[in-house]
Amino acid sequence: MDRRRFLKSATVTAAAAGIAVLPGSASAEIEPEELANEHADDPALLIDLSRCTGCGACVTACKLQNHLPWRSDQPAVGPEAQLASANWTSVRAVDPPGAADTRYVKRQCLHCLDPACVSACPVRALRKDPAGPVTYDENRCIGCRYCLMACPFGVPTFEWDQTISAVSKCNLCAERTSRGEATACAAACPTGAIRYGRRADVLQEATSRIDAEPDRYEHHVYGETEAGGTSVLYVSDVSFAGLGFPQGLPDRPLPDYTWQVSRLIPPFAVGLGAVLIALYGRRKKLETGAEEGER
Repeated sequence: MDRRRFLKSATVTAAAAGIAVLPGSASAEIEPEELANEHADDPALLIDLSRCTGCGACVTACKLQNHLPWRSDQPAVGPEAQLASANWTSVRAVDPPGAADTRYVKRQCLHCLDPACVSACPVRALRKDPAGPVTYDENRCIGCRYCLMACPFGVPTFEWDQTISAVSKCNLCAERTSRGEATACAAACPTGAIRYGRRADVLQEATSRIDAEPDRYEHHVYGETEAGGTSVLYVSDVSFAGLGFPQGLPDRPLPDYTWQVSRLIPPFAVGLGAVLIALYGRRKKLETGAEEGER
């Protein structure tokens, strides 16, 4: 590679780095309480893990709703259940420390109030819908997988076995909830383990259940404040840590933290590009002067 190609490549790379973080930089810092109030009417789910029997009806409903296949290498229910390209929700059997019985943990996208995945996506393939759900546009995706690294809950998955790959995740049945209908998983649950409603209402229901049976439930609504809050909330009769839920997440939205660093990248990238161009111009001037001197 000659100098011209190198400098051009470096300049374009630097500029691209600056552009890539601009979509995520729009997230202004907002207080968690204000954020919760702003999203009080968002569609939300309350998942009561003490009521889940592991039947998998929610998984079946999700697959039918979203035309997802059953794959033997991607178990959706049982001890090895996992989120995958074919599983936008899964129900994993867990034997938590100190518990006499197996518990069943329904996993899916938690639909953060201020999502880190949206902040990280350089092409807006992921977006926070004004109605609430975090949706994904496969036609915009460039396969960078930044969203996989950004999500604190390890939700988005990638179709590693496909030639033209895409990210896969739950969209909170946006087409149903936009019509005021419950998500497919909530409508299918036979035990009432999944309740659909406004976020403010399901959060109130969660705290009411804990207050009514303080000896039964953990005194914490998971998702109320984690990473700024989510629209999928959990209550449980055993420790969330023992069930494998991420711990120690901040109460503030993660884009508040990433922006502290990413906001510095655009001016750095522009500055680097300017320096490279100046160096190239200087070198060309010296070369031209040397050639004229030889003549």
